Amino acid sequence: MSRTHPTDPAPDPRFPFPRTSAPTCCRRDPALFDLASGDLSGDTKDAARGRLEQARRSCSACPIVTACLRWALVNRTLTQDGVFAGTTPAQRCALRRRLADRLGPDWVDVLAARDQARRERAEAARHTPLPVAQARIVHLDRELNGSLRLLPQLTAEEQRLNRSRLVAGLKAA
Repeated sequence: MSRTHPTDPAPDPRFPFPRTSAPTCCRRDPALFDLASGDLSGDTKDAARGRLEQARRSCSACPIVTACLRWALVNRTLTQDGVFAGTTPAQRCALRRRLADRLGPDWVDVLAARDQARRERAEAARHTPLPVAQARIVHLDRELNGSLRLLPQLTAEEQRLNRSRLVAGLKAA
């Protein structure tokens, strides 16, 4: 979900907004994710909670949920309202505090440096061939064990279980 105003600061360029070719729920039904901070109180509390739960379920199946959460955490001023990656503004605030406790007050810079180092390692690995001894080991491993098998996709039940664990962790924070 993306709600910006012309006077809002620009998003952090080190963390681009996640994109996917797959249709996401937040693009198909943006109103579902547009919960203002006060929406969870008052006469429509049950209706708002229902919308929030429906948005969380949609996010749990999204292919870019992790990148969306990272973007929402880094771009605080752009995500003061609404549901991003199944989290409310208060939950994102708690997550930011935990990141600051764990990585320090400049946690955004730490994450950006880690991402940059990961990209550089991946780029170097593409252009640096394995030494002969390691190439032989890889060849033998493939002969004995077959090609690398990808992990299976999570079932809907596993996704629900992971979401409930995430919610429980956010409540504990």
